[in-house]
Amino acid sequence: VTAGSIDGLTFLTENYAPFNYQKDGKVQGISIDLLLDMFKQADTTKGLKDIKVLPWARGYKLAQVKKNTVLFSTTRTETREKMFKWVGPIIPTKISVIARKDRKLSIGSDKDFDKFKIGAVRDDIGELLLLKRGVNPKRIYRTNSSTNTAKMLAAGRIDMWAYEQSVAYWNLKEMGENPDDYEVVSVLEESQLYFAIQKDTDDGVVGEL
Repeated sequence: VTAGSIDGLTFLTENYAPFNYQKDGKVQGISIDLLLDMFKQADTTKGLKDIKVLPWARGYKLAQVKKNTVLFSTTRTETREKMFKWVGPIIPTKISVIARKDRKLSIGSDKDFDKFKIGAVRDDIGELLLLKRGVNPKRIYRTNSSTNTAKMLAAGRIDMWAYEQSVAYWNLKEMGENPDDYEVVSVLEESQLYFAIQKDTDDGVVGEL
């Protein structure tokens, strides 16, 4: 396998622990380990230094317009299918809506979402799935990072949070919250995480990945 093609790719990720995140200046996580193995197999000069951590909305925009850009971990959905080329799956994923147990909140049908303030990361799959279910956009409180949304939920500034389940619990735990104080009130979608590649990128390079 020649490395020339993979060498020309730009790799973008976000803080989405335990899949991919930056801690103490080091990029790490399940997806990162997998990508490093892919680099090894491809015999490329690429390494940890070539993986950029960006806020999700910014990375998501770049991966749609800038050729040779790889964004991960990205939930593969019907809506996004034609927007990217895909390599994976990396791991199964569950997008859920989480709330504090002591609030005793429940969702019987999609209409019930409109009774609550729901936190979401801008352009994240959680936000997209809420909109797809017809949730009033005014009920969605958008932030640029999961850390900010986790803080809002813990402080009671939002009632619920739509996000990847493992990542949401990870964020709450990192903040010193007890994950047992939270529960899943609705599962929006079960899917899989992939490497999403800008759609004008050469098929040969995608195949090599």
